[in-house]
Amino acid sequence: MAATDDAENQDAGGQNPKHDEGYKYMLSNVANFLHFLKKYIAAPWTADISAADLETVPKSFVTPEFSEIDSDLIYKLKIKGSDVYFYVLVELQSQVDHTMPFRLLRYMVELLNDLFKNIEKNSRERKDFRLPAIVPIVLYNGGDNWTAVRTYKEYTENYEVFGDCIIDFHYLLFDLKRTDEAAMLLTKKILDIVFLLDKRRLENPENRVSEEEVAGLLEKFAPDMPADDALALLRWLKYSIYKGKMSPESEKNFKNILKGGGKTMKHALEIWRDEMIDEATHKKAVEIADAMKAKGKDVNEIAEFTGLTVDEILQR
Repeated sequence: MAATDDAENQDAGGQNPKHDEGYKYMLSNVANFLHFLKKYIAAPWTADISAADLETVPKSFVTPEFSEIDSDLIYKLKIKGSDVYFYVLVELQSQVDHTMPFRLLRYMVELLNDLFKNIEKNSRERKDFRLPAIVPIVLYNGGDNWTAVRTYKEYTENYEVFGDCIIDFHYLLFDLKRTDEAAMLLTKKILDIVFLLDKRRLENPENRVSEEEVAGLLEKFAPDMPADDALALLRWLKYSIYKGKMSPESEKNFKNILKGGGKTMKHALEIWRDEMIDEATHKKAVEIADAMKAKGKDVNEIAEFTGLTVDEILQR
């Protein structure tokens, strides 16, 4: 038995808004983002960063045409008394986007423009005034290798001719599928569990994570997990793996299991999965009933064919 895949939630380009929001929610937690920087980005300048140095910026700079397929997350960091902005684009799609350098440029210019216009004119015209640094990060969880160019200059025709006279930047890429699973298990933080589950989904030919895999990891790590992390993990599972669907009863049951650990995790996942299947089946039956009603079919015939009650059909 396996968790339902993400296909029906994706748009034509392969993006999954619910999955996207699940990651944005997880990385909006300062402790999780700090862990992400230190473990998965691991640049020299990440070594001395603490949670007190980071704060989220409650704005989005994704341009309108991408507003439904991208999710951006912005952090402000203090390093040596200066501001640094991390622009994290949660890029969750099944195909590599070769326009990424230009898209990032547009988002970053929007951010810089917003910062610039909110600084007093006298301050920004001083000789020593400098705009803050922006570090763009793309989090990619597609199955294909990321073959898009990683620098802006490479997205510019004949860039070799102009040397340093053209715009350029390099974005950091976190490629989930090609991240070492053994490394994820070393620290056993909530973000590691999330990445590991999603990596296993990517590596499965059916794009699924089995109840056995989810239950095994949760039973192993949930007993030692802080209560807040357990609930955050539940929310991520709900939106990223199970498409945002869970009954109140199932959610309550899951919360109790996550708080106390135990060996009933797989059973809870199976109940949750069955609820999703029942919901999808009912939705399809309703669609068929509506189509049959529109063609003037007898209500009793519709009920017999779809399994819906006569009252339910008449109320529509």
